[in-house]
Amino acid sequence: MKISFVLLLLIFVGYSKLLAQTSDTFEKKIYVADRDTLPYRILYPENYNKKKKYPLVLFLHGAGQRGSDNKSQLVGIPETLTSATGRKKYKCFILAPQCARKDVWVKFPNFPTGLQATTEPTISAKLTNNLLIELEKELSIDKRRIYITGYSMGGEGSIDFLIRNPHLFAAAVPICSVSDTSKAKSICNIPLWAFHGSLDDVNDVKYSRIMIEALKKHGGNPKYTEYPSVKHASWNLAYKEPGLFEWLFMQQK
Repeated sequence: MKISFVLLLLIFVGYSKLLAQTSDTFEKKIYVADRDTLPYRILYPENYNKKKKYPLVLFLHGAGQRGSDNKSQLVGIPETLTSATGRKKYKCFILAPQCARKDVWVKFPNFPTGLQATTEPTISAKLTNNLLIELEKELSIDKRRIYITGYSMGGEGSIDFLIRNPHLFAAAVPICSVSDTSKAKSICNIPLWAFHGSLDDVNDVKYSRIMIEALKKHGGNPKYTEYPSVKHASWNLAYKEPGLFEWLFMQQK
Protein backbone atom coordinates (compact mmCIF):
# COMPACT_ATOMS: atom_id res chain seq x y z
CA MET A 1 0.00 0.00 0.00
CA LYS A 2 2.82 2.34 0.91
CA ILE A 3 4.64 1.55 -2.36
CA SER A 4 1.48 2.25 -4.38
CA PHE A 5 1.06 5.63 -2.71
CA VAL A 6 4.69 6.57 -3.42
CA LEU A 7 4.34 5.54 -7.05
CA LEU A 8 1.17 7.59 -7.43
CA LEU A 9 2.89 10.57 -5.84
CA LEU A 10 5.85 10.30 -8.22
CA ILE A 11 3.52 10.02 -11.22
CA PHE A 12 1.57 13.07 -10.06
CA VAL A 13 4.73 15.12 -9.50
CA GLY A 14 6.11 14.09 -12.88
CA TYR A 15 2.85 14.96 -14.61
CA SER A 16 2.68 18.34 -12.84
CA LYS A 17 6.22 19.23 -13.92
CA LEU A 18 5.54 18.18 -17.50
CA LEU A 19 2.33 20.22 -17.65
CA ALA A 20 4.09 23.23 -16.13
CA GLN A 21 6.89 23.00 -18.69
CA THR A 22 4.38 22.67 -21.54
CA SER A 23 2.35 25.62 -20.25
CA ASP A 24 5.42 27.83 -20.32
CA THR A 25 5.96 27.27 -24.04
CA PHE A 26 2.35 27.81 -25.17
CA GLU A 27 0.95 31.34 -25.40
CA LYS A 28 -2.26 31.81 -23.43
CA LYS A 29 -5.08 33.55 -25.29
CA ILE A 30 -8.88 33.91 -25.48
CA TYR A 31 -10.94 34.09 -28.64
CA VAL A 32 -14.13 36.18 -28.37
CA ALA A 33 -17.05 36.09 -30.79
CA ASP A 34 -20.21 37.99 -29.84
CA ARG A 35 -20.94 36.79 -26.30
CA ASP A 36 -19.05 33.53 -26.58
CA THR A 37 -15.45 32.95 -25.52
CA LEU A 38 -12.98 30.18 -26.25
CA PRO A 39 -9.82 29.80 -24.15
CA TYR A 40 -6.92 28.51 -26.20
CA ARG A 41 -3.18 27.96 -26.19
CA ILE A 42 -0.91 28.22 -29.18
CA LEU A 43 2.67 27.08 -29.67
CA TYR A 44 4.69 28.86 -32.33
CA PRO A 45 7.33 27.08 -34.41
CA GLU A 46 10.80 27.32 -32.94
CA ASN A 47 12.62 30.36 -34.39
CA TYR A 48 9.38 31.47 -36.04
CA ASN A 49 9.99 33.38 -39.27
CA LYS A 50 7.00 35.23 -40.71
CA LYS A 51 8.48 34.94 -44.18
CA LYS A 52 8.17 31.14 -44.04
CA LYS A 53 5.08 28.92 -44.05
CA TYR A 54 4.56 26.33 -41.31
CA PRO A 55 2.10 23.46 -40.83
CA LEU A 56 -0.44 23.65 -38.02
CA VAL A 57 -1.69 20.86 -35.77
CA LEU A 58 -5.10 21.36 -34.17
CA PHE A 59 -5.22 19.35 -30.95
CA LEU A 60 -8.56 18.47 -29.31
CA HIS A 61 -8.53 17.30 -25.69
CA GLY A 62 -10.77 14.76 -23.98
CA ALA A 63 -13.87 15.28 -21.84
CA GLY A 64 -11.95 15.46 -18.57
CA GLN A 65 -10.09 18.58 -19.66
CA ARG A 66 -13.14 20.75 -20.36
CA GLY A 67 -13.45 24.04 -18.50
CA SER A 68 -12.09 27.57 -18.54
CA ASP A 69 -8.70 27.40 -16.79
CA ASN A 70 -6.95 27.55 -20.19
CA LYS A 71 -4.44 24.98 -19.06
CA SER A 72 -6.04 21.56 -18.68
CA GLN A 73 -6.42 21.18 -22.44
CA LEU A 74 -2.65 20.75 -22.68
CA VAL A 75 -2.91 17.34 -21.02
CA GLY A 76 -2.09 14.67 -23.57
CA ILE A 77 -0.47 16.90 -26.16
CA PRO A 78 2.16 14.73 -27.88
CA GLU A 79 5.50 15.20 -26.17
CA THR A 80 7.05 14.15 -29.47
CA LEU A 81 6.04 17.59 -30.80
CA THR A 82 6.68 19.71 -27.70
CA SER A 83 10.06 18.37 -26.51
CA ALA A 84 13.23 20.26 -27.43
CA THR A 85 14.10 17.58 -29.98
CA GLY A 86 10.58 17.49 -31.37
CA ARG A 87 10.36 21.25 -31.81
CA LYS A 88 13.54 21.24 -33.85
CA LYS A 89 12.41 18.29 -35.98
CA TYR A 90 8.76 19.25 -36.46
CA LYS A 91 8.53 23.01 -36.80
CA CYS A 92 4.83 23.74 -36.63
CA PHE A 93 2.08 25.65 -34.88
CA ILE A 94 0.08 23.69 -32.31
CA LEU A 95 -3.38 25.05 -31.53
CA ALA A 96 -5.06 23.74 -28.37
CA PRO A 97 -8.54 25.17 -27.69
CA GLN A 98 -10.47 24.34 -24.51
CA CYS A 99 -14.05 23.11 -24.77
CA ALA A 100 -16.52 24.62 -22.29
CA ARG A 101 -17.37 22.41 -19.30
CA LYS A 102 -21.01 21.91 -20.32
CA ASP A 103 -20.23 21.50 -24.01
CA VAL A 104 -18.62 18.81 -26.20
CA TRP A 105 -16.76 18.82 -29.51
CA VAL A 106 -19.57 16.87 -31.18
CA LYS A 107 -23.01 15.65 -30.10
CA PHE A 108 -24.59 12.29 -30.96
CA PRO A 109 -28.24 12.77 -29.82
CA ASN A 110 -29.26 9.12 -30.30
CA PHE A 111 -26.09 7.42 -29.09
CA PRO A 112 -25.63 4.48 -28.68
CA THR A 113 -28.55 3.39 -30.86
CA GLY A 114 -27.51 5.88 -33.56
CA LEU A 115 -24.22 7.51 -34.54
CA GLN A 116 -25.57 10.50 -36.44
CA ALA A 117 -24.19 13.83 -35.23
CA THR A 118 -26.22 17.02 -34.93
CA THR A 119 -26.70 19.08 -38.08
CA GLU A 120 -25.10 22.13 -36.52
CA PRO A 121 -21.72 22.05 -34.76
CA THR A 122 -21.54 22.69 -31.02
CA ILE A 123 -20.64 26.18 -29.79
CA SER A 124 -17.10 25.16 -28.82
CA ALA A 125 -16.56 23.47 -32.19
CA LYS A 126 -17.90 26.46 -34.10
CA LEU A 127 -15.70 28.87 -32.15
CA THR A 128 -12.65 26.69 -32.80
CA ASN A 129 -13.35 26.55 -36.51
CA ASN A 130 -13.80 30.33 -36.68
CA LEU A 131 -10.62 30.86 -34.67
CA LEU A 132 -8.68 28.66 -37.08
CA ILE A 133 -9.95 30.70 -40.02
CA GLU A 134 -8.81 33.91 -38.29
CA LEU A 135 -5.38 32.48 -37.50
CA GLU A 136 -4.94 31.48 -41.14
CA LYS A 137 -5.13 35.19 -41.98
CA GLU A 138 -2.86 36.36 -39.18
CA LEU A 139 -0.07 33.77 -39.09
CA SER A 140 2.29 32.19 -41.60
CA ILE A 141 0.35 28.94 -41.81
CA ASP A 142 0.80 26.56 -44.71
CA LYS A 143 -2.81 26.03 -45.75
CA ARG A 144 -1.84 22.83 -47.54
CA ARG A 145 -0.66 21.28 -44.25
CA ILE A 146 -3.27 21.78 -41.55
CA TYR A 147 -3.74 18.64 -39.44
CA ILE A 148 -6.12 17.59 -36.70
CA THR A 149 -5.79 15.10 -33.88
CA GLY A 150 -7.41 14.34 -30.55
CA TYR A 151 -8.25 11.59 -28.11
CA SER A 152 -11.54 10.30 -26.69
CA MET A 153 -13.97 13.23 -26.98
CA GLY A 154 -11.22 14.96 -28.96
CA GLY A 155 -10.95 11.97 -31.28
CA GLU A 156 -14.68 12.25 -31.91
CA GLY A 157 -14.22 15.95 -32.58
CA SER A 158 -11.34 15.28 -34.96
CA ILE A 159 -13.49 13.25 -37.31
CA ASP A 160 -16.47 15.59 -36.96
CA PHE A 161 -14.30 18.62 -37.80
CA LEU A 162 -13.00 16.69 -40.78
CA ILE A 163 -16.54 15.90 -41.96
CA ARG A 164 -17.69 19.51 -41.61
CA ASN A 165 -14.53 20.95 -43.20
CA PRO A 166 -13.23 18.31 -45.66
CA HIS A 167 -11.31 20.90 -47.70
CA LEU A 168 -9.53 22.40 -44.69
CA PHE A 169 -7.49 19.53 -43.29
CA ALA A 170 -4.70 17.60 -44.99
CA ALA A 171 -4.84 14.63 -42.58
CA ALA A 172 -6.30 13.45 -39.27
CA VAL A 173 -5.24 11.28 -36.34
CA PRO A 174 -8.33 10.35 -34.27
CA ILE A 175 -7.75 8.23 -31.18
CA CYS A 176 -10.34 6.02 -29.40
CA SER A 177 -13.22 7.86 -31.04
CA VAL A 178 -16.86 7.50 -31.98
CA SER A 179 -17.93 8.99 -35.31
CA ASP A 180 -20.82 9.53 -37.70
CA THR A 181 -20.20 6.70 -40.16
CA SER A 182 -23.00 7.90 -42.45
CA LYS A 183 -20.68 10.73 -43.52
CA ALA A 184 -17.69 8.49 -44.29
CA LYS A 185 -17.95 9.05 -48.03
CA SER A 186 -17.24 12.77 -47.66
CA ILE A 187 -13.82 12.15 -46.06
CA CYS A 188 -12.77 8.83 -47.60
CA ASN A 189 -9.98 10.43 -49.63
CA ILE A 190 -8.41 12.36 -46.73
CA PRO A 191 -5.38 10.63 -45.18
CA LEU A 192 -6.35 9.27 -41.77
CA TRP A 193 -4.57 7.15 -39.18
CA ALA A 194 -6.86 5.97 -36.40
CA PHE A 195 -5.95 4.28 -33.12
CA HIS A 196 -7.92 2.33 -30.52
CA GLY A 197 -7.36 -0.07 -27.64
CA SER A 198 -9.06 -3.45 -28.07
CA LEU A 199 -10.34 -3.41 -24.45
CA ASP A 200 -11.52 0.21 -24.40
CA ASP A 201 -14.07 0.46 -21.60
CA VAL A 202 -15.28 4.00 -22.46
CA ASN A 203 -15.56 4.13 -26.25
CA ASP A 204 -15.94 0.58 -27.50
CA VAL A 205 -13.36 -0.41 -30.10
CA LYS A 206 -16.17 -1.39 -32.46
CA TYR A 207 -16.75 2.28 -33.28
CA SER A 208 -13.31 2.73 -34.83
CA ARG A 209 -13.65 -0.59 -36.64
CA ILE A 210 -17.00 0.47 -38.10
CA MET A 211 -15.64 3.80 -39.33
CA ILE A 212 -12.55 2.23 -40.88
CA GLU A 213 -14.70 -0.26 -42.77
CA ALA A 214 -17.03 2.53 -43.90
CA LEU A 215 -14.10 4.53 -45.28
CA LYS A 216 -12.77 1.49 -47.11
CA LYS A 217 -16.23 0.76 -48.52
CA HIS A 218 -16.18 4.16 -50.22
CA GLY A 219 -12.71 3.64 -51.66
CA GLY A 220 -10.63 5.13 -48.86
CA ASN A 221 -7.33 3.77 -47.66
CA PRO A 222 -7.17 4.68 -43.95
CA LYS A 223 -4.44 3.47 -41.61
CA TYR A 224 -5.62 1.79 -38.43
CA THR A 225 -3.68 0.59 -35.39
CA GLU A 226 -5.41 -1.38 -32.66
CA TYR A 227 -3.54 -2.11 -29.45
CA PRO A 228 -4.32 -5.55 -27.95
CA SER A 229 -5.28 -5.62 -24.26
CA VAL A 230 -5.25 -1.80 -24.01
CA LYS A 231 -8.17 0.09 -22.46
CA HIS A 232 -9.21 3.69 -23.03
CA ALA A 233 -5.91 5.57 -22.67
CA SER A 234 -4.55 4.34 -25.99
CA TRP A 235 -3.30 7.83 -26.84
CA ASN A 236 -0.31 7.22 -24.55
CA LEU A 237 0.85 4.61 -27.05
CA ALA A 238 -0.53 6.22 -30.21
CA TYR A 239 1.41 9.46 -29.86
CA LYS A 240 4.60 7.42 -29.45
CA GLU A 241 3.85 5.19 -32.45
CA PRO A 242 6.97 4.92 -34.64
CA GLY A 243 6.58 6.83 -37.87
CA LEU A 244 3.32 8.59 -36.90
CA PHE A 245 4.51 12.16 -37.14
CA GLU A 246 6.77 11.48 -40.10
CA TRP A 247 3.65 10.21 -41.86
CA LEU A 248 1.51 13.13 -40.68
CA PHE A 249 3.83 15.92 -41.82
CA MET A 250 4.26 14.29 -45.22
CA GLN A 251 0.57 14.77 -45.98
CA GLN A 252 -0.54 17.85 -47.85
CA LYS A 253 -3.51 18.96 -49.91
